[in-house]
Amino acid sequence: MQQTVRPMTLKEKLAIDMKAIEMARQGNHEEFMRIEKTIPLAPYMAKWVKDHLGAKALIESGWNLSEAEAEYGPGWLSS
Repeated sequence: MQQTVRPMTLKEKLAIDMKAIEMARQGNHEEFMRIEKTIPLAPYMAKWVKDHLGAKALIESGWNLSEAEAEYGPGWLSS
């Protein structure tokens, strides 16, 4: 059975961004990027990366792709 992922609200995304910004202010840029990548990448951006850099690069980037999967359907990376 496939689990449905609830979309992240704008409020949730902003709260995560605030944590990430604090890490950047502290000079911890690796933690900044780790936190930022937990926010779903916009579907159009994920599609662009897939089309121009390839699915493997997109997967290896570590970005949260839940919104793209919801938009384009399961298996969109392999099509």
